[in-house]
Amino acid sequence: MLEWNRPDRVRIAPWRDPGPRVAVACMVTAMLVIQALVSCARMAPPAATVVNPETFPQVVPPSLPLVPSELPPPVTENRTFVTVDGIPQYKIGPGDVLEIFITRGPTQEKIQTPVRANGRISVSFAEVQVDGLTADQAAGELARALSIYFRNPQVEVQVKEYNSKKVSVLGAVGGAPRGGLGTIPLTGRMTLLELIAKAGGLAPNASLERVRVTRESGKSYTVNMFRYVQEGDFSQEFILDSGDVVFVPERVPGEERRVFLLGEVKTPGPVPYFPSMTLAQVIAQVGGWNDGALFEEARIIRGDPKSPEIIAVDLGRLILDGDRRIDQFLQPNDVVFIPRTRIANWNAFLAQLRPTLDFLVLGAQPYILYKTINP
Repeated sequence: MLEWNRPDRVRIAPWRDPGPRVAVACMVTAMLVIQALVSCARMAPPAATVVNPETFPQVVPPSLPLVPSELPPPVTENRTFVTVDGIPQYKIGPGDVLEIFITRGPTQEKIQTPVRANGRISVSFAEVQVDGLTADQAAGELARALSIYFRNPQVEVQVKEYNSKKVSVLGAVGGAPRGGLGTIPLTGRMTLLELIAKAGGLAPNASLERVRVTRESGKSYTVNMFRYVQEGDFSQEFILDSGDVVFVPERVPGEERRVFLLGEVKTPGPVPYFPSMTLAQVIAQVGGWNDGALFEEARIIRGDPKSPEIIAVDLGRLILDGDRRIDQFLQPNDVVFIPRTRIANWNAFLAQLRPTLDFLVLGAQPYILYKTINP
């Protein structure tokens, strides 16, 4: 202590021993400080983006297909259908069953007949070749053949049963992991998406990015149905033909594309990822945040857990004020974290989360990370 009683004199008070407890506390504090400094020195600081560029909508991040696409060009005709006046029509084949309406004056006759193996049908006194014809073309051929025996017959042809052209469907379809529905008849121009819907949809573990179609010639194509369904990429639309074999593989564990919502949110956990997903969309999808959330301190943890990028977003400004200029496009495996208190040292926080972030990248359950930051 200093004594300032007189301007020309300074007296220093005698030193007093603080005691053993105070000395030990000082030593422990010094050791903790040194250890914290060493830990911070060893871990590289993450790159931080304080405010996102206010140029929404931002440039959509490129979506790279998992496999290159080499699809056949779109067709207006194959062995199953032909386009007439802009309308695709089915081609009749052996095994199909036709329903034929013949009108002669005031009377009408309905006949049901199968298409024989040689592609011909017999109606009354006439026999015509219908293999490869549309229903309208078959009606015209039959009307001409019957006109020898009847005056001005009116003929209408409908396909009652489609048996001549089929596609095999195997793999994760039909609502079960190993559905394998066998064969499905083609009824005209049919795309791969329409076929999967007709087969009962995809199984929960189906891999959309690697649907395989093999032609009778042996040529195989890999179709990225994820791009077609989620991004509207019509270059991935695949038109099927008779004899095609469609295989939908099962998704490998850990292959799921998702982002993780953690911290003070209504529904923490994984959220399925789709291209062009934004932070505002995923926050709305999980029902928003809890009452105790510090939503203006939200962070997106992205990239390599060893040196992740930290992106800060003020959710109050984004969602409550509706300022979409600061919205952020998400990427697969992004971790969106909304804290309950302000985090002063993100380096130390990430060092604590490093093991669980590694697990997330490898596809582990997000519950581990959730319990780590929500004890």
